[in-house]
Amino acid sequence: MSKTSSGRGKNQPPLTQHFSQQDKEASQEPLTLSMLVGELEKLHKSVTSELTGSINSALAPLQASIQTLTETVTSHTATIDAMETALSSHSDGITALEEQVTTLQSELMTVKQVNEKLQLTVEDLISRSKRNNLRIVGVPEGAEGADTRLFVTTMLKKVSGDALQDLDLELDRAHRSLAPKPLQGSRPLIVRFHRYIHREKVLQWAKKNRDVSYLGQPIRIFEDFSNTIAKKRASFNKIKSQLYKDGIRFGVIYPARLRITLNGQTHLFDSAEEAERFYSRSK
Repeated sequence: MSKTSSGRGKNQPPLTQHFSQQDKEASQEPLTLSMLVGELEKLHKSVTSELTGSINSALAPLQASIQTLTETVTSHTATIDAMETALSSHSDGITALEEQVTTLQSELMTVKQVNEKLQLTVEDLISRSKRNNLRIVGVPEGAEGADTRLFVTTMLKKVSGDALQDLDLELDRAHRSLAPKPLQGSRPLIVRFHRYIHREKVLQWAKKNRDVSYLGQPIRIFEDFSNTIAKKRASFNKIKSQLYKDGIRFGVIYPARLRITLNGQTHLFDSAEEAERFYSRSK
């Protein structure tokens, strides 16, 4: 027993300190194996209780943090579920909108095609309404007086000499263009002939006699086109001027197509750009 006692650490209390007073009194009695086992069981229970309390105290903050984290995860899970539901709803809405956009685009294309056809129809009607018209440019403002129809009839026979004397020119109406009266220059005269054949004879005479003047002012006679056709025909002026300088035969076909005769071959163009590119390559 003395050897066993000497083998214990200096800082470790003697085993007998864990014994109660009764145990100390009983220790006077001889120590048996059963008594030692009983004391060891008491010591085990005491140490286990102390360790359990320490571990529980140490784990309490961790358990609180885990509980908080669990509640946060649960909240986020609920939020994500709500977002997924909303996203699914929005996705369905976007799909429906895409289908509506596709339908609207198809309808818009149809309306656009119908509109283009209507524009062509309106343009054709305007052109037909102007079929018997001529436009006279250069007549001094106010020279027509009160009776524009009589003035135009008299002026045409006067400037044409004998060419139009046999024609019984009958005009449905004649007036200045509806543009505001200019401070300088004059507005064109719009003349509508009662008979198309008379209009054609006057136009053919005007094409053959370009150096015509009235009251000292040069005058020109043109066909009366709609604004759209007039602008498109005017777009050919640059290339027409170049062709005229180069002595190339050309003409403008109704409503607005340029015809170029080059090296015995005839070429037709719907745009000035196309005609200019062709002529540049042909040089």
